[in-house]
Amino acid sequence: MDDDWESMGAERISELPTVRQWPRLSNHTRMVEMFSEMGVLGSAPLHDALLRSSRGYHSLPLPSNIGDVNIETSALRMPWWKDVSVHQSLLPGLYETIQVLQALDIRQGDDVLIIGPRGNWWTEIAMQLGARRIRVVGTIEERLAELRSRWASLRLDQAAEALGCEIEWRVVGSHRDARPPAGWDRILITGGLSEAPMSIMETMARGGCAILPVLEDSGTMLQSVKWNDGGFMAQRMAIWNVDLLPEAIVECLCSDEDLPPPETEASGDGWTVDDAWRAANRDPIRDRLGPLILLQLIQSTWDSLGTGFKSSEIEDDARLCLAEDLFRMGHVLQRLGVRGLAAEHHGSSFDMAPSSEAASFLGMTFREDDMDYLAWQRKAIETDPRFGGSWNEIGEAMLNRGDPRFSIQWFRGAINSEKYGERGVAWTNLARAHLELGQMNSALFAAQEASTLIPEDEDLQELLERLSEDLT
Repeated sequence: MDDDWESMGAERISELPTVRQWPRLSNHTRMVEMFSEMGVLGSAPLHDALLRSSRGYHSLPLPSNIGDVNIETSALRMPWWKDVSVHQSLLPGLYETIQVLQALDIRQGDDVLIIGPRGNWWTEIAMQLGARRIRVVGTIEERLAELRSRWASLRLDQAAEALGCEIEWRVVGSHRDARPPAGWDRILITGGLSEAPMSIMETMARGGCAILPVLEDSGTMLQSVKWNDGGFMAQRMAIWNVDLLPEAIVECLCSDEDLPPPETEASGDGWTVDDAWRAANRDPIRDRLGPLILLQLIQSTWDSLGTGFKSSEIEDDARLCLAEDLFRMGHVLQRLGVRGLAAEHHGSSFDMAPSSEAASFLGMTFREDDMDYLAWQRKAIETDPRFGGSWNEIGEAMLNRGDPRFSIQWFRGAINSEKYGERGVAWTNLARAHLELGQMNSALFAAQEASTLIPEDEDLQELLERLSEDLT
């Protein structure tokens, strides 16, 4: 590997700093506090309830070849059901959980109706918030039975008894019986609907609130529906890109009568835990909450760059797949300006399966004058000397620190790298370095090379004109 570096003109690799800071995904408590500090989590009761309930307990176990990682605090989706192709098979992220449950505003003594449970996480949070009665309405009998079993295995039935909370389990079709005399104080529907089910809305108590996603032209729009003296008042919140409920289930929810449970697709025998984790984040905006422009940005950023792992390797190894997903999500967070969380995703991705991309982008979450900025670029090159992005990053750092002579060998390394798609940028930087050293002919040659690769770059054209005039 040293020979590779020297042949590319960077024999001074050992002069770069080594890693001091290695961010990794925070624990659940720290992440809850972080959202509180950011101003996203403003409800004190929900804050306290979240501290007592982590989604990690409600997901499928991680694949066996993955070590200790706080995946529950990542921005990735987590499967609670093996066949993630079935609707509502993923646990929402902490951000979506905060937004939805703050809007629902469950209070002490409320009667709560949850249709389409996402594992048992939100049910537990509703219990921790002080709900007196929670009716969980599943859409598939087999999954509902599994939820009841898991609830008991986590001893949440005992917790519910201690907190004075009655938990009821129903399947769609038998969800209307024995409703509270005054109606449900809070109603939460987690699957997309073609229309608001008025037969469900009419079971809401006066002063109550329902949260539900309704299909519109732009996507499934999360709505808050309240019933006061003026009747039902709906407020559109944001797109919540959830799975649509099957049409037969929607018809059943909209019916004024109890009906036999509609036939729904089976559980997908043959799916494994590894399959679930590999597929959970295949659609990066599934279950995401936000304006359309944000979801489009997430999709385009996610698709724009991955690690150097081969597609066949990712498909065969859940560990590599999860490391890939963590890197892509880190890139999304970086694009959104959430540098601290981006660094944690990149650091955990590299810890799980080292890639030069994760190391390089982790380095870019530090300030350029921070030694770890350079240290992680060094780590990227040590991981794969062919990764040109880090050669260019180091060159830029050296140039900005007033060492153009040292920067030149790094820019040359980037230009000669096998894995680098922005050679025009490296040629431009090389021209700048030669210009600072007064090497005008070399600067003009480098700028001309850059111009063949990025002919529409206006700054580069100005540099070319300046160099041409100076030489003339």
